[in-house]
Amino acid sequence: MVYHEVRKVSGKEQNYLLWNRRENRKWIKKSRFIGFGKFSQQKINELKKEFENEIIINKKYLFLSLEEVTTLETLKEKYFRKIKTMHEEEYLQFEQSFFTELTYNSNAIEGSSLSLEETDFVINKNIVPEGKSLREIYEAQNHVEALRFLKEYQGDLNEKLILILHSIITKNVLDRFSGAYRKTQVRIFGSNVAFPPADKVPQLIKNLIYWYKKNKNKYHPFELAVLFSMKLVTIHPFVDGNGRVSRLLMNFLLTKRKYPQINIYYKQRKEYISAVRKANDENYSSVFPFLIKTLRENLEEYNLL
Repeated sequence: MVYHEVRKVSGKEQNYLLWNRRENRKWIKKSRFIGFGKFSQQKINELKKEFENEIIINKKYLFLSLEEVTTLETLKEKYFRKIKTMHEEEYLQFEQSFFTELTYNSNAIEGSSLSLEETDFVINKNIVPEGKSLREIYEAQNHVEALRFLKEYQGDLNEKLILILHSIITKNVLDRFSGAYRKTQVRIFGSNVAFPPADKVPQLIKNLIYWYKKNKNKYHPFELAVLFSMKLVTIHPFVDGNGRVSRLLMNFLLTKRKYPQINIYYKQRKEYISAVRKANDENYSSVFPFLIKTLRENLEEYNLL
């Protein structure tokens, strides 16, 4: 967060921008002198934004290159500039369309046969397509309910939130295991990925939440969101719904830090799964470039660049 401070020296008003953040039990502080006299609030806001962007871009990150950080900040700025020009009704239409596509793609990645049009019928028109299972209908309704819940949620990420999200997306689908960690070993058919034993899951989730709290000001917001999502999938805490919960939480963390959400397309499933498999082994070389590319495609699709 950047603050504006006015100091009086020898009768003159001196304007400074101040930025500070606590990292690894130490306070990191930066300041910039921006001039004498009075500034309009609009000008101060512009200078604050420039200063904050400069700090973000020039910081060294563990997984993102300077080029990738610059790209992300540019995409973020263009996205919010376009969003601010929308009337309320126009924005709500965009959000409904985005939530519909996000629901379709996230469920399709996990095996749902609902098309985009059928997903729209289910969640926006309350029409049940012929020949579709109740499970697929509930999964569509549940996913958009989870998106709306997160839109209104004001708290931070914690274990309770993870369990609530799982209970929402598995309602009427997996009632016996809804909102509860798995009690048995799981595996993905056709994959040799080994997930932790069930009895380790509760502690591993607590460890992950501790990691998040300890590092949420250390990593770039995009790094933090993606890493949390990948680490959650690696734990695989639930019998079903791990991928959907992980993507919901990734987008929650992005919006919490004022970044656009990412809609991973079903057509990209193979590339996405490959990046996730590498991340299971703490190899994140594919997942960051893939998601940055996907975010750009999302914004281009909605003419937000």
